[in-house]
Amino acid sequence: MTRSTADNEELTRSRAALAAAGVDVAVLSSLANVTYASGWEVPVPLGALADLSYGQPLLVCSTSDAAAVLVVPDAYRAEASAQAAVDEVIAFETFDSFRPSDSRQSFIGSVAEALGRVGANGRQGTLAAEERGLPLAVDRLIGASLPDWRRTDAEQPLQRARMVKTEREIGLLRQASALADIAHRCLGELCQDAERTEFAMWAEIEAEVFAAAGRAIPLTGELVTGPRTTTVAYPNGPLDRTTVPGDAALMDLSGRFDGYWFDCTNTHVIAAAPTLEQQQYARASQAACEAAMDALRPGAVAADAASAAEAAFAGFGLPMAHYAGHQIGVSVNELPRLVQYDQTPIEAGMVFSVEPGAYQGSGQSFGARSEKMVLVTPDGPEVLSTFAWGI
Repeated sequence: MTRSTADNEELTRSRAALAAAGVDVAVLSSLANVTYASGWEVPVPLGALADLSYGQPLLVCSTSDAAAVLVVPDAYRAEASAQAAVDEVIAFETFDSFRPSDSRQSFIGSVAEALGRVGANGRQGTLAAEERGLPLAVDRLIGASLPDWRRTDAEQPLQRARMVKTEREIGLLRQASALADIAHRCLGELCQDAERTEFAMWAEIEAEVFAAAGRAIPLTGELVTGPRTTTVAYPNGPLDRTTVPGDAALMDLSGRFDGYWFDCTNTHVIAAAPTLEQQQYARASQAACEAAMDALRPGAVAADAASAAEAAFAGFGLPMAHYAGHQIGVSVNELPRLVQYDQTPIEAGMVFSVEPGAYQGSGQSFGARSEKMVLVTPDGPEVLSTFAWGI
């Protein structure tokens, strides 16, 4: 069922955050922010359409009324119109097999039309755009058509809007987490036997996730075995390596489903009992993950989770190798991140992927990373991931 802007709480939060920053009109251009504010899962720009289309999906919205306009390549018109909770979808031309088309001019014209729809005209005002991802053609259009408007960056207001998840987002993140559970249970089964290649293992895991999702979804991350588990070189696999008994297998898998991501990691020993040293590193990373998740409570700050992970590592005589994790949503890696210097307050409704790791280092044979997704509730953390640790 098509949602209306009245049902689009994410757009409402975006507008409120932008208005609080003194913004009148916003042009959102990143895959994450357009997905968040429109409610439509913006496709990853990969393949022929990315070349056939001059422009990218944009969301143009006013903060003072209900005008929100999505600008998309014409190939996405039907999908965006059915899924996006916006007032209007304007499609621009891409390549046409039977007549000449000017995708660039059509894109610029569509953006100009959208700006007019939301009231961005010759009067003075403040327009927010995404500094990191605004197309130069759109920047020039705004400069020429709105010369007296003040310009500002939309990134910080949107970060504030996205910090605490809506109930709809939490539901989608639960679904995404369930797909991660399927992937890691499949990995556990595959690690019962050796002599598979990493390619073959990845293919089986991908097939299981696609079957559960009901379609192919974007998957990224790494599946590394043996010596490549000893250092962090993300992304770093899979490769055409055949496993042997006693190998470590570490999979850090991220996937996007209905616009929201999962990101979970587990470590196994293939077709053998773990050695005492392997247990030390695996247990350290697991204990650090569990300590950091437990620290994610309203009233705490992001640094508290990092400190909890570091203290857990110290109990095993190991150092903190990297950050303890990050928030997750329409981006796989969102703010705040769990580091010692981040004093962002933890609030109910935040969702984190907590991922501390312990690694023997180059020239050795073992490393472990342990990552689960956790929802912050008023009563404390709720671990969304249900897969068991591999060691």
